[in-house]
Amino acid sequence: MYAPPVATSIRARPGIVSYLRLGKARMYHYIYGWALGLLLLRSEGFLSDASREDLLALACVLVGTLAVQWSAAAADDVTGYLNGSDEHNYQGRPRVTRVRKPLITGELSLPQAVGFALVTGTVGVLAIPVGAGILGWRVPALAIAVAFAVQVLGVQYSCGIKLSYRPLGLESAILVTGAWTVIMPYWIVAGTVSRESLLVGALFGLWLLLVVSYGNASDRSGDAAVGRRTLAVILPPLWFAVALHMLVAVHAVLLAVLFGATPLRPGTLVFAAPVVVLHLIQLWYGVYVRRLRTARFLVLLSIDLGSVGLAAALIVGHPS
Repeated sequence: MYAPPVATSIRARPGIVSYLRLGKARMYHYIYGWALGLLLLRSEGFLSDASREDLLALACVLVGTLAVQWSAAAADDVTGYLNGSDEHNYQGRPRVTRVRKPLITGELSLPQAVGFALVTGTVGVLAIPVGAGILGWRVPALAIAVAFAVQVLGVQYSCGIKLSYRPLGLESAILVTGAWTVIMPYWIVAGTVSRESLLVGALFGLWLLLVVSYGNASDRSGDAAVGRRTLAVILPPLWFAVALHMLVAVHAVLLAVLFGATPLRPGTLVFAAPVVVLHLIQLWYGVYVRRLRTARFLVLLSIDLGSVGLAAALIVGHPS
């Protein structure tokens, strides 16, 4: 096991910037999931007569989603700092990359990071009952229970039960929490889930899983040394490459089902088609050329394009 590194400050920053770095606020993509959930509601007429309570509850969902994301990211950095894996994985990387780890650079102390993780995690979990209370507790009990479970488990990505240290735990956590960012706002307002919301949620969760998978491939040695059991660690490189191909194939199938077995007009598939092309390019760079950081960047770009494409399809693709 690595020893915790001695942090050396690269450059002092105002506190808020350091905390945003700790929470990986630059990963704004979770907002897309929430926005897609709202567009699903709009496409089915649930927002046309939305009350102020509905809008406040949806705002609580967004706050809870971001708070849990920031808490999980902070806890992950705390764990990575203590076991030395972050120092190992970021060794030799340029300043612009290392500065994303404020514990390594000394911008934040360990107690500050732990405090941030606890506060944001608490906010994320409390956002559920607050949102349900605003709606007069007319939210289905199952929706509240699932939301609570997802929020609680989401913050235990690297702490508590340490999902990312268990086989398939990391992948399951990313897939489920990603899908939930789409499904949750839809469910609490509509009072049910639809085939369309489940498919859009699954697609969004897969996008996030691809980002993490390429990142885990580049962190393979450091993660293995501290016992993190990601697919990149437990699978031989060849089988991990097969897994990446399977994820891309599953994504294509889900996309075809979304535009072929829901009320969406099949022709609006053109809006989401670019993401399929980007996924093939990602495989080329990530599997065949082994430029993992380039592949990860392309996945992030595909989330941007894919979210915009699905948004366009949801706006214009429903029969009037």
